[in-house]
Amino acid sequence: PELENPIFPLLAQTIESRLAHHGLLSVVCSSTAETIHEQDFLDHLESINAAGVVVINGRYAQTDVGFGPYLALRRGGVPVVLVNGLHERAPLPAVAIDLAAAATMGVEHLAALGHQRIGLLIGPRRYSSALAMIDGYETGRAQRGLSGDGLVSETMFTFEGGQAGMGTLLEAGVTGIIAGNDLMALGAIAAVRSWGAGVPEDVSVIGFDGTPSMAFTDPPLTTLRQPVGRMAAAVAALLVAQMNGDPQTQTQVFRPELVVGQTSAPLAPARV
Repeated sequence: PELENPIFPLLAQTIESRLAHHGLLSVVCSSTAETIHEQDFLDHLESINAAGVVVINGRYAQTDVGFGPYLALRRGGVPVVLVNGLHERAPLPAVAIDLAAAATMGVEHLAALGHQRIGLLIGPRRYSSALAMIDGYETGRAQRGLSGDGLVSETMFTFEGGQAGMGTLLEAGVTGIIAGNDLMALGAIAAVRSWGAGVPEDVSVIGFDGTPSMAFTDPPLTTLRQPVGRMAAAVAALLVAQMNGDPQTQTQVFRPELVVGQTSAPLAPARV
């Protein structure tokens, strides 16, 4: 969808490298609201007889779009693999991170540190990824026996969105939060500091994606890392299998890895 979020260029570069091992040349098409739309790219790639198409967090991630454009592409003879942005199994070959498991793991990590007022900072509910993380968040709360209503702040999947949405959670008295991506987590940290509080001494923050640069933030971010290398290998295998006449339809789901940095810590005695 865009290249400003570091997870997208990382996925694109890693998939591109894997496809190169199969002798395939990749062209990256970045679709945003201000430039060329995704459907324009899909139409163009079909018109030039592209060997295959990989779609990362495409419009199918919006709950009101569906998989029609991608099924049409495949019916036209173009192999397709979808990557992430899925809440349920897709009717096309797909590789996805388990977003619900990620949110559950985040709740479990914070609860193990003594936190009970745990919030979720997430993007708009019209995106499947947001719904999946909310499901996982509620599952984690139930497993940990956390009482009361969930603390969910809906905002945009950006640094600014994280900064703005964190205000609602701070007003609700959270001591720990899980963010929908690393950029939102960094925005949340900025919001905590603007309140005159600190991370992690007052509020623990967990991101999601785990791009390498998060190890160099101040402080280094605790995050749920996508296994990008293994996911890219699966994407390449699914695409090449279709090129070789194997009508793949499976969805391969990967679990994230909790990378404990310095933005999560035990609940301070004063906050109990």
